[in-house]
Amino acid sequence: MTTDLDTVDRRTARQTKQLELLVAAGARPSGPAGALIRTDWGEVQVDVLEITDADVDDLPIDPTDRLHVQSHAWAASTASELVLDAEELQPLPVRVAEPGPIIAMKLQSVMNRGSAKEGTDLLDIVRLTLDPTCGPRSRDQLESADAQLRADALLHAQRWFIRDKSRSLRKIRAVPEGREVEADDVSLVADLLSAALG
Repeated sequence: MTTDLDTVDRRTARQTKQLELLVAAGARPSGPAGALIRTDWGEVQVDVLEITDADVDDLPIDPTDRLHVQSHAWAASTASELVLDAEELQPLPVRVAEPGPIIAMKLQSVMNRGSAKEGTDLLDIVRLTLDPTCGPRSRDQLESADAQLRADALLHAQRWFIRDKSRSLRKIRAVPEGREVEADDVSLVADLLSAALG
């Protein structure tokens, strides 16, 4: 379950922005980079994270801004095709980000979130890192990522899971699904991400 849908708009300067296409098709603008799309099951918030060629070619100096650009571009370029199949709907092929890029994106996004979303992002990182299936795959992907992305992701991982470990644990436990996360889990995530990114 999710409260919104995030999509990466990795585009060239000549391509129309995805957000403009959504609004032109009848979606209602919502938030700084999003739109509400009416469906048979109610409105769905779609947030569009735009990354252009210019962003990638001229990376920001700030490590958080740089990680935003690189992790989202990486997620878009390595996304895997899945088929969504639900009752009363035709199967729909979609491209979905791999777990390594999702961790990198969430390491950056924690910085710019409100308190509630901060906890869910941190919990997502813990779950993806420790999951028996996604964990090894995500760490392999992070280990083989671009050197600058790894350095910036490591900086953020150390902040959330080492330097601010106690605060992060409080934020995670404030999320109902995160109440069972222990300090040892956070320490293990720190160790695993440091090994993959270092």
